[in-house]
Amino acid sequence: MNRRTIAQGAALLAISSYISKLLSFFYRIPYQNLAGDFGLYVYQTVYPLFAIAAALGIYALPVIVAKLTLHHPDEKREVLWSILYVLLAMTVFFGLFGWWIAPTLAGWFGDDKLVVPLRAVTCTFYLLPVIAVLRGMFQADLEMRPTAVSQVSENAVRVGLLLLVTYIGVSMQADPYWIGASAHLTAIGGSIVSLFVLLRFAKGKIGRPVFSGIHVRRVGKVLVTSGVAVSIASLALLLMQLIDGLTFVNLLGNTTETKIEKGVLDRGYPLLQFAILFATSMSLASVPSLSTAYRKHDPQMMRQQLETLLRSGLLIAAAATIGLMGVMRPLNIALYQDDQGTAGLIWLAATAFAASIAMMIISCLQSVDAEKYALVGVLVGLGAKLVLNLYFIPRYGMIGAGMATFGGFAVMATAQWILLNRKFGRVSAGNAFYRRLVLPVLAMSVFLYLIETFFRLFELETRIGAALEVGVLVVGGAIIYGSMALRVRALTAQEWALLPLGDKLYQMYQRRRSI
Repeated sequence: MNRRTIAQGAALLAISSYISKLLSFFYRIPYQNLAGDFGLYVYQTVYPLFAIAAALGIYALPVIVAKLTLHHPDEKREVLWSILYVLLAMTVFFGLFGWWIAPTLAGWFGDDKLVVPLRAVTCTFYLLPVIAVLRGMFQADLEMRPTAVSQVSENAVRVGLLLLVTYIGVSMQADPYWIGASAHLTAIGGSIVSLFVLLRFAKGKIGRPVFSGIHVRRVGKVLVTSGVAVSIASLALLLMQLIDGLTFVNLLGNTTETKIEKGVLDRGYPLLQFAILFATSMSLASVPSLSTAYRKHDPQMMRQQLETLLRSGLLIAAAATIGLMGVMRPLNIALYQDDQGTAGLIWLAATAFAASIAMMIISCLQSVDAEKYALVGVLVGLGAKLVLNLYFIPRYGMIGAGMATFGGFAVMATAQWILLNRKFGRVSAGNAFYRRLVLPVLAMSVFLYLIETFFRLFELETRIGAALEVGVLVVGGAIIYGSMALRVRALTAQEWALLPLGDKLYQMYQRRRSI
């Protein structure tokens, strides 16, 4: 398989992951519009448990499967079947255990009625081992198309079924807890479609089952050690949401008002997820080069790639964060019908900067087999989030939860940066870059403030007016930020070329200067 085919496969997988995450982001908006903030509270409170399992099956476990089979190419068949046996055993154990302790978990969440949605989530686990092994098998052979097609198919079917079930449930005035449970069960339909797609691609490649006790023990050890490290490090945002679910109602009281307030807070996490996805996907183009330098034992090239990554990452993360904070009030109205909780959601939006930096460093550490470093940084950040929740939520409610998430990711990003420097020596984007970053950030902030003031002055508060304001803010803010970043030469020509459409923007700017 030539280098061009490999690159095309990697690009296809990246695009499919992006589409899948966009689908996972957008469906929460019509869900809230249909089920309301209370319905969103029910769905989102147990959602992290489903999302953690789904992310393992879609992203983390296939990577681990691919690595294991690549390390043992002569025993590939034995390794694949051993992984499947171990994952099936783990899935059955955690599925049955989760069903059994659902009442206890509901008590931990502060709402005994969450038992039904929690048990619905455990029913969605059982196809994940087969899906993960098949995806890992294809990725080990550098065949990305099966994984890409199955990812998009799975999420499209799940989202379609979820919205249909929710619409029917709301129309029948069903109990919100049963609607939430039914919405989670639709994931089974997506898994079935994904499995069907993968089996079609795998026709004639699976072979007869084999069993090897040695391989089972070896695989089990790897999955429990490095597998846990990769998984937890990849799920930081979901674990932050899980901490909110476990503490919010418990700290503020099991009342309808508290649950609605938690639902309003949950409006912000999909928006934060989108901002992080935008920032990280725009700036991680140099990660493959970093991994190549690591394999070649070239420390100078590794440092160069890391500093390039940091500059591009900081530039995009700053834009995504300031932009999301600036559009949050009209975006809240346009997407969720009112501006409830905007102050708390702005705190969540401010989190995007530190969270994006933390996620980028995690990707860097994982690309050089330093998963345990990344795990330590994530655990430190999660610990900070829990402590801050306990302090801020009783005092400030939803705003306090947003402040705690901001603080948790700030601690996580700082810890990841320290660990990155311990792994590679001192790495910095450079003082000159930080000085150049100030002007684009200030220019964009002033523009967003003036446009927001204008729209509020003329009381254009309808959803259509708010959507128009968001469009003006996003397009205008992006143009001003990009123009200023080019003018102050925040990045070199080579660094602009690493960003999507960055080389074209740079060339356009150079042509305008020469006129």
